[in-house]
Amino acid sequence: MLARSSQRRSSPGGAGGLLLLPLLLGLMMMMMVVVMEAASVEEVESEESQEILEEDEAVSTEILEPLSSDLSRVSPLSSWLIFRRNSNKGDNRRTKGTSRTSRTSGASRPPRPLLPQQQELIQELQIKLRDMAAGVCFLCDRPPRVSTSFLSRLSQAVGVPRRSLLELQPFSQPSDSEQSLQRGQRFNSSTGRYTAPVSGFYQLTASLLIESGDRTQVRIRDSVRAAICIESLCQSNLSVESVMGVAAAGGTFSILLTGTLYLQAGEYVSVFVDNATGSAISVLQDSLFSGILLGV
Repeated sequence: MLARSSQRRSSPGGAGGLLLLPLLLGLMMMMMVVVMEAASVEEVESEESQEILEEDEAVSTEILEPLSSDLSRVSPLSSWLIFRRNSNKGDNRRTKGTSRTSRTSGASRPPRPLLPQQQELIQELQIKLRDMAAGVCFLCDRPPRVSTSFLSRLSQAVGVPRRSLLELQPFSQPSDSEQSLQRGQRFNSSTGRYTAPVSGFYQLTASLLIESGDRTQVRIRDSVRAAICIESLCQSNLSVESVMGVAAAGGTFSILLTGTLYLQAGEYVSVFVDNATGSAISVLQDSLFSGILLGV
Protein backbone atom coordinates (compact mmCIF):
# COMPACT_ATOMS: atom_id res chain seq x y z
CA MET A 1 0.00 0.00 0.00
CA LEU A 2 2.81 2.40 0.96
CA ALA A 3 4.71 1.55 -2.18
CA ARG A 4 1.79 2.29 -4.37
CA SER A 5 1.17 5.57 -2.67
CA SER A 6 4.81 6.62 -3.12
CA GLN A 7 4.74 5.67 -6.73
CA ARG A 8 1.59 7.64 -7.24
CA ARG A 9 3.16 10.71 -5.62
CA SER A 10 6.31 10.54 -7.65
CA SER A 11 4.60 9.99 -10.96
CA PRO A 12 3.21 13.49 -11.26
CA GLY A 13 6.73 14.94 -10.74
CA GLY A 14 8.17 12.78 -13.46
CA ALA A 15 5.42 13.71 -15.81
CA GLY A 16 6.06 17.42 -15.11
CA GLY A 17 9.78 17.02 -15.87
CA LEU A 18 8.95 15.35 -19.12
CA LEU A 19 6.66 18.23 -20.03
CA LEU A 20 9.37 20.90 -19.30
CA LEU A 21 11.99 19.26 -21.46
CA PRO A 22 10.44 20.12 -24.83
CA LEU A 23 9.90 23.67 -23.66
CA LEU A 24 13.56 24.09 -22.79
CA LEU A 25 14.59 22.63 -26.10
CA GLY A 26 12.35 25.10 -27.93
CA LEU A 27 13.81 28.04 -26.07
CA MET A 28 17.31 26.91 -26.89
CA MET A 29 16.43 26.59 -30.56
CA MET A 30 14.93 30.07 -30.60
CA MET A 31 18.07 31.54 -29.00
CA MET A 32 20.24 29.82 -31.57
CA VAL A 33 18.08 31.23 -34.35
CA VAL A 34 18.34 34.74 -32.91
CA VAL A 35 22.11 34.47 -32.64
CA MET A 36 22.37 33.23 -36.20
CA GLU A 37 20.17 36.08 -37.47
CA ALA A 38 22.29 38.64 -35.60
CA ALA A 39 25.43 37.20 -37.11
CA SER A 40 23.90 37.33 -40.55
CA VAL A 41 22.85 40.94 -40.00
CA GLU A 42 26.39 41.87 -38.95
CA GLU A 43 27.77 40.18 -42.02
CA VAL A 44 25.33 42.05 -44.23
CA GLU A 45 26.23 45.38 -42.59
CA SER A 46 29.95 44.69 -42.92
CA GLU A 47 29.47 43.87 -46.56
CA GLU A 48 27.53 47.09 -47.14
CA SER A 49 30.17 49.16 -45.36
CA GLN A 50 32.87 47.50 -47.41
CA GLU A 51 30.95 48.32 -50.57
CA ILE A 52 30.62 51.95 -49.45
CA LEU A 53 34.36 52.19 -48.81
CA GLU A 54 35.10 50.71 -52.18
CA GLU A 55 32.74 53.15 -53.86
CA ASP A 56 34.33 56.07 -51.98
CA GLU A 57 37.80 55.01 -53.09
CA ALA A 58 36.59 54.63 -56.63
CA VAL A 59 35.15 58.17 -56.56
CA SER A 60 38.30 59.67 -54.98
CA THR A 61 40.51 58.24 -57.68
CA GLU A 62 38.02 59.42 -60.34
CA ILE A 63 37.73 56.03 -62.02
CA LEU A 64 34.04 55.66 -61.56
CA GLU A 65 32.40 54.41 -64.67
CA PRO A 66 28.88 55.30 -65.69
CA LEU A 67 26.35 52.94 -64.35
CA SER A 68 24.42 50.76 -66.77
CA SER A 69 20.78 50.03 -66.73
CA ASP A 70 21.31 47.95 -63.60
CA LEU A 71 20.14 50.58 -61.12
CA SER A 72 19.72 48.09 -58.31
CA ARG A 73 23.39 48.47 -57.31
CA VAL A 74 23.12 52.25 -56.74
CA SER A 75 22.36 53.01 -53.12
CA PRO A 76 21.33 56.42 -51.72
CA LEU A 77 24.60 56.70 -49.85
CA SER A 78 26.71 56.11 -52.94
CA SER A 79 24.62 58.62 -54.86
CA TRP A 80 25.27 61.22 -52.16
CA LEU A 81 29.00 60.51 -52.19
CA ILE A 82 29.13 60.88 -55.95
CA PHE A 83 27.27 64.21 -55.76
CA ARG A 84 29.54 65.49 -53.00
CA ARG A 85 32.71 64.57 -54.86
CA ASN A 86 31.63 66.11 -58.15
CA SER A 87 30.26 69.30 -56.62
CA ASN A 88 33.82 70.66 -56.03
CA LYS A 89 35.00 70.26 -59.62
CA GLY A 90 35.16 72.77 -62.46
CA ASP A 91 32.89 75.77 -62.19
CA ASN A 92 31.27 74.38 -59.05
CA ARG A 93 34.50 74.60 -57.05
CA ARG A 94 34.42 76.94 -54.05
CA THR A 95 37.41 78.71 -52.58
CA LYS A 96 37.68 80.10 -49.10
CA GLY A 97 37.08 83.78 -48.73
CA THR A 98 35.48 84.23 -52.14
CA SER A 99 32.22 85.57 -50.82
CA ARG A 100 33.98 87.81 -48.35
CA THR A 101 36.35 89.29 -50.86
CA SER A 102 33.56 89.81 -53.35
CA ARG A 103 31.66 91.75 -50.75
CA THR A 104 34.57 93.85 -49.53
CA SER A 105 36.18 94.51 -52.90
CA GLY A 106 35.36 97.95 -54.29
CA ALA A 107 37.12 97.71 -57.65
CA SER A 108 33.97 96.75 -59.48
CA ARG A 109 32.05 99.71 -58.12
CA PRO A 110 31.87 102.75 -60.42
CA PRO A 111 33.56 105.95 -59.11
CA ARG A 112 31.35 108.47 -57.45
CA PRO A 113 30.81 111.77 -59.29
CA LEU A 114 32.78 114.75 -57.95
CA LEU A 115 30.99 117.46 -56.04
CA PRO A 116 30.97 121.00 -57.52
CA GLN A 117 33.32 122.21 -54.77
CA GLN A 118 35.78 119.43 -55.54
CA GLN A 119 35.70 120.23 -59.25
CA GLU A 120 36.42 123.90 -58.53
CA LEU A 121 39.38 123.00 -56.30
CA ILE A 122 40.81 120.71 -58.97
CA GLN A 123 40.46 123.41 -61.63
CA GLU A 124 42.18 126.00 -59.41
CA LEU A 125 45.02 123.57 -58.71
CA GLN A 126 45.47 122.88 -62.41
CA ILE A 127 45.62 126.61 -63.15
CA LYS A 128 48.22 127.19 -60.43
CA LEU A 129 50.35 124.30 -61.64
CA ARG A 130 50.14 125.63 -65.20
CA ASP A 131 51.23 129.09 -64.06
CA MET A 132 54.10 127.64 -62.04
CA ALA A 133 55.26 125.58 -64.99
CA ALA A 134 55.08 128.63 -67.24
CA GLY A 135 57.11 130.68 -64.74
CA VAL A 136 59.80 128.03 -64.49
CA CYS A 137 60.06 127.80 -68.27
CA PHE A 138 60.26 131.58 -68.48
CA LEU A 139 63.18 131.63 -66.06
CA CYS A 140 64.87 128.81 -67.94
CA ASP A 141 64.49 130.43 -71.35
CA ARG A 142 65.54 133.92 -70.28
CA PRO A 143 68.25 134.77 -67.74
CA PRO A 144 67.52 137.32 -64.97
CA ARG A 145 67.60 140.87 -66.34
CA VAL A 146 69.55 143.70 -64.68
CA SER A 147 67.13 146.61 -64.71
CA THR A 148 69.53 149.40 -63.76
CA SER A 149 73.28 149.90 -63.28
CA PHE A 150 75.96 152.52 -63.95
CA LEU A 151 79.74 152.94 -64.07
CA SER A 152 81.56 156.25 -64.53
CA ARG A 153 85.02 157.72 -64.00
CA LEU A 154 86.09 161.15 -62.84
CA SER A 155 86.81 163.21 -65.94
CA GLN A 156 89.56 165.38 -64.34
CA ALA A 157 91.46 165.81 -61.13
CA VAL A 158 89.47 167.56 -58.40
CA GLY A 159 91.22 169.56 -55.68
CA VAL A 160 89.85 169.50 -52.14
CA PRO A 161 90.93 172.40 -49.90
CA ARG A 162 92.17 171.82 -46.36
CA ARG A 163 89.50 171.26 -43.68
CA SER A 164 86.67 171.06 -46.23
CA LEU A 165 84.00 168.68 -47.59
CA LEU A 166 83.50 168.42 -51.35
CA GLU A 167 81.14 166.50 -53.65
CA LEU A 168 83.00 164.89 -56.55
CA GLN A 169 82.07 166.06 -60.07
CA PRO A 170 82.09 165.99 -63.09
CA PHE A 171 82.32 162.43 -64.37
CA SER A 172 82.94 161.28 -67.92
CA GLN A 173 80.75 159.18 -70.14
CA PRO A 174 81.52 155.44 -70.12
CA SER A 175 83.87 154.21 -72.82
CA ASP A 176 82.89 151.70 -75.47
CA SER A 177 84.26 148.80 -73.42
CA GLU A 178 82.32 149.99 -70.34
CA GLN A 179 79.10 150.71 -72.23
CA SER A 180 77.94 147.09 -71.74
CA LEU A 181 77.90 147.69 -67.98
CA GLN A 182 75.50 150.61 -68.34
CA ARG A 183 71.74 150.01 -67.79
CA GLY A 184 69.48 153.03 -68.02
CA GLN A 185 70.23 156.76 -68.06
CA ARG A 186 69.82 157.57 -64.40
CA PHE A 187 73.40 158.76 -63.75
CA ASN A 188 74.09 162.47 -64.22
CA SER A 189 77.73 162.76 -65.21
CA SER A 190 77.86 166.55 -64.77
CA THR A 191 76.69 166.46 -61.15
CA GLY A 192 78.04 163.01 -60.29
CA ARG A 193 74.67 161.92 -58.89
CA TYR A 194 72.80 158.69 -59.52
CA THR A 195 69.01 158.77 -59.05
CA ALA A 196 67.26 155.50 -58.15
CA PRO A 197 64.50 154.62 -60.65
CA VAL A 198 62.83 152.16 -58.27
CA SER A 199 62.95 151.49 -54.55
CA GLY A 200 65.33 148.67 -53.67
CA PHE A 201 68.74 147.58 -52.48
CA TYR A 202 71.69 148.97 -54.43
CA GLN A 203 75.29 147.82 -54.36
CA LEU A 204 77.47 150.98 -54.54
CA THR A 205 81.25 151.18 -54.99
CA ALA A 206 83.77 154.04 -55.17
CA SER A 207 87.49 153.65 -55.81
CA LEU A 208 89.35 156.95 -55.33
CA LEU A 209 92.99 157.70 -56.05
CA ILE A 210 94.15 160.63 -53.84
CA GLU A 211 97.36 162.62 -53.87
CA SER A 212 98.33 164.57 -50.77
CA GLY A 213 99.96 168.03 -51.02
CA ASP A 214 103.27 169.30 -49.58
CA ARG A 215 103.19 169.39 -45.80
CA THR A 216 105.82 170.83 -43.53
CA GLN A 217 104.31 169.27 -40.40
CA VAL A 218 102.23 166.08 -40.28
CA ARG A 219 99.85 165.42 -37.40
CA ILE A 220 98.67 161.97 -36.32
CA ARG A 221 94.99 162.94 -36.47
CA ASP A 222 95.20 164.13 -40.07
CA SER A 223 92.95 161.92 -42.23
CA VAL A 224 90.85 161.81 -45.37
CA ARG A 225 87.32 160.44 -45.24
CA ALA A 226 85.32 159.36 -48.30
CA ALA A 227 81.60 158.60 -48.23
CA ILE A 228 78.72 157.65 -50.53
CA CYS A 229 75.80 159.64 -49.16
CA ILE A 230 72.03 159.74 -49.79
CA GLU A 231 70.62 163.15 -50.75
CA SER A 232 73.96 164.80 -49.77
CA LEU A 233 73.11 164.21 -46.09
CA CYS A 234 76.12 162.27 -44.90
CA GLN A 235 75.53 162.98 -41.21
CA SER A 236 71.80 162.25 -40.90
CA ASN A 237 71.31 159.52 -43.52
CA LEU A 238 72.93 156.13 -43.71
CA SER A 239 76.07 156.15 -45.85
CA VAL A 240 79.00 154.01 -46.97
CA GLU A 241 82.23 155.44 -45.50
CA SER A 242 85.96 154.79 -45.36
CA VAL A 243 88.71 156.73 -43.54
CA MET A 244 92.43 156.76 -44.31
CA GLY A 245 95.15 158.33 -42.15
CA VAL A 246 97.37 160.59 -44.20
CA ALA A 247 100.36 160.27 -41.84
CA ALA A 248 100.43 156.51 -42.33
CA ALA A 249 99.78 156.65 -46.08
CA GLY A 250 101.63 159.71 -47.34
CA GLY A 251 102.17 160.64 -50.98
CA THR A 252 99.57 159.06 -53.28
CA PHE A 253 97.10 156.55 -51.84
CA SER A 254 93.72 155.01 -52.66
CA ILE A 255 90.47 154.65 -50.77
CA LEU A 256 88.01 151.86 -51.58
CA LEU A 257 84.49 152.00 -50.22
CA THR A 258 81.71 149.55 -51.08
CA GLY A 259 78.42 148.63 -49.49
CA THR A 260 74.67 148.25 -49.88
CA LEU A 261 72.14 151.03 -49.38
CA TYR A 262 68.35 150.96 -49.62
CA LEU A 263 67.14 153.80 -51.84
CA GLN A 264 63.62 155.03 -52.31
CA ALA A 265 62.54 155.80 -55.85
CA GLY A 266 63.73 159.33 -56.74
CA GLU A 267 66.53 159.50 -54.15
CA TYR A 268 70.07 160.12 -55.39
CA VAL A 269 73.53 159.15 -54.16
CA SER A 270 76.90 160.83 -54.73
CA VAL A 271 80.52 160.68 -53.51
CA PHE A 272 81.91 163.13 -50.92
CA VAL A 273 85.48 163.65 -49.78
CA ASP A 274 86.23 165.20 -46.38
CA ASN A 275 89.77 166.58 -46.14
CA ALA A 276 90.72 166.73 -42.46
CA THR A 277 94.39 167.51 -43.09
CA GLY A 278 96.30 170.79 -42.90
CA SER A 279 96.89 170.96 -46.66
CA ALA A 280 94.95 170.56 -49.91
CA ILE A 281 94.61 167.19 -51.59
CA SER A 282 93.63 166.11 -55.10
CA VAL A 283 91.31 163.33 -56.23
CA LEU A 284 92.94 162.09 -59.41
CA GLN A 285 91.34 161.47 -62.78
CA ASP A 286 89.79 158.04 -63.54
CA SER A 287 88.59 157.58 -59.96
CA LEU A 288 85.64 155.19 -60.24
CA PHE A 289 82.01 155.36 -59.08
CA SER A 290 79.56 152.48 -59.87
CA GLY A 291 76.32 150.93 -58.70
CA ILE A 292 73.80 148.19 -59.49
CA LEU A 293 70.31 147.29 -58.33
CA LEU A 294 70.38 144.03 -56.34
CA GLY A 295 66.68 143.64 -55.67
CA VAL A 296 63.51 145.27 -54.44
